[in-house]
Amino acid sequence: MHTLTLITIEFAAAAHLMMSLVLFFFARRRVSYLSQAWIMLLFCLMYCAALFFIYTQDIPPLGILHPVLLLYLLATSFLQSIYPLGICMPGYLQWGRMWTYAVPALVLILLYAGGALAGSNMVKVYDAADFGHYLLSGDVILRLASLALSIYYIVNIFRLPHRLTRQVELPRWMITYGVALGLVALYFVLLTVWFSQPLVIIYIVLFTLVNMFLFFRILSPVFHALPQPPLREVAERPTEEEISHSEQNDFNEANMRRFEVLEFFMQHERPWLDCQFTRDRLCRHTGLNRHLVLQALRSQGYNDTHEYIYRYRVEELKRLISSGEIESLQQCDKAGFRSVKTASTNFERMENVSLTEWFEQHKHPNTHPSKS
Repeated sequence: MHTLTLITIEFAAAAHLMMSLVLFFFARRRVSYLSQAWIMLLFCLMYCAALFFIYTQDIPPLGILHPVLLLYLLATSFLQSIYPLGICMPGYLQWGRMWTYAVPALVLILLYAGGALAGSNMVKVYDAADFGHYLLSGDVILRLASLALSIYYIVNIFRLPHRLTRQVELPRWMITYGVALGLVALYFVLLTVWFSQPLVIIYIVLFTLVNMFLFFRILSPVFHALPQPPLREVAERPTEEEISHSEQNDFNEANMRRFEVLEFFMQHERPWLDCQFTRDRLCRHTGLNRHLVLQALRSQGYNDTHEYIYRYRVEELKRLISSGEIESLQQCDKAGFRSVKTASTNFERMENVSLTEWFEQHKHPNTHPSKS
């Protein structure tokens, strides 16, 4: 169990370091990423401190509301409660307001640190009777204050995303993230009462996964901004001799030749206009198996065969709308789409704009308003 705990903490530290470095890189162009980068780095440093502690000594019985667990809970709940604010409202995190929000937590941490430096003995609390005996001691009072302040921050984790969505335009997934993060924080509150290494491992994994969800959601606009692979004209189909020669001499050239076979067939036969056209038919007509087709497509930047086929349909749909051959989105079947919903989903994924909006902006002057 000790080894598994170390591996889990190392995974969490590495994941948060990776996310922090990526966000620092993007913060050079968009400052709103900066607060998330620093918070991810602080999470990484806390896990590194935990690794140092576990490597140098065994984990003793921690009892109930152990100061180490409480201070970790206090720090993480504070950081998690301000985290959503920096995603879409970096101006909210002004230094004055942030320090005011952090002062209670900093005071408690300094009191704990001062007591440790002064050599005060920590009270051992293992059951309710111990609480009753030491209830009026300064140590237990500080623990209860830390727990109460942590719960206040956790309430804000749930509350602030809901308040912000009513005041400013925020993505709806922000509420989902706040709920998930708040639940994970409440789970750690239980760990401060009933400590268990297996439960700590589960917490670390859940906490890291929730932050990774946020990380990928933050970077989703970067993903959508990536250019699609270009469509290029192929005048002649590569011969079997050219393909065989390239397979023997150059792996990359072989993939290029196979891709040209696919392009020649798609451009001259235009099979994608049939909404029933699938990967199997593409393989059958080009003489390439599924593995070679996928290998050729990925060598040119496509994720899979479906994306490749829909790319042709989206380009055809754009051409038909601009030329006036499509006067309503209900006519998407002319470009090979099975339904308007399928066309809208793939169009927005590839063009990063809704099909309805693009139609209104690029429709032919003689086209009547869409009834979709």
